[in-house]
Amino acid sequence: MFIFTLLLSLLVALMKPHTAPAGLAPAAITVPVPPALAASTNDKLAWSAERKLNWDDFRAIPEGDNPHHALTAANLAVDAKCKNNKFYYEVKCVFLPGESWSKNKKSEKLLAHEQLHFDLTEVHARLLRKRLKGMRSSCDNMKSKLNTTVGDAFKTWKAEQGEFDRLSRHGLDAEVQQVWAADIEQRLAALEAWR
Repeated sequence: MFIFTLLLSLLVALMKPHTAPAGLAPAAITVPVPPALAASTNDKLAWSAERKLNWDDFRAIPEGDNPHHALTAANLAVDAKCKNNKFYYEVKCVFLPGESWSKNKKSEKLLAHEQLHFDLTEVHARLLRKRLKGMRSSCDNMKSKLNTTVGDAFKTWKAEQGEFDRLSRHGLDAEVQQVWAADIEQRLAALEAWR
């Protein structure tokens, strides 16, 4: 099972020329994050090809009435700003340990399924980086362009995560899951330039 959020932080300067100091922190969240997830943003793991998830990363208490055996909470964090009428952005794919849980921390198959959710989130982070780079725009009208682009990316990400769970039957169909694993690996390789 997979839960997703989108954190899109924009500087106030996005709508006007940059006059604030370079180290100014993001001033507004334009896409709301549920309070439980917002509270956990300091506790996160960035996606890495070298470091795979392990059961110790799943720190939340399992939801007893939830029929699923595990939940992966991941996030596409987008920070964007304008400086000297130039658009800058950063997209991060992160895992939220404080919101992720498992009822079965002995199953390697279940862990592999949850890792694929995280890997698929990285695919969508790379796709979003590619789209944002392609925007090559000044800061004029950037807010609406950015909100549309990020909103579309979020919808696509959410839909594909659901499709992965549906078709693989939440990892119970090993053959289908293997097809997804190969596809995700190929897509990560094809999008390496946007890592």
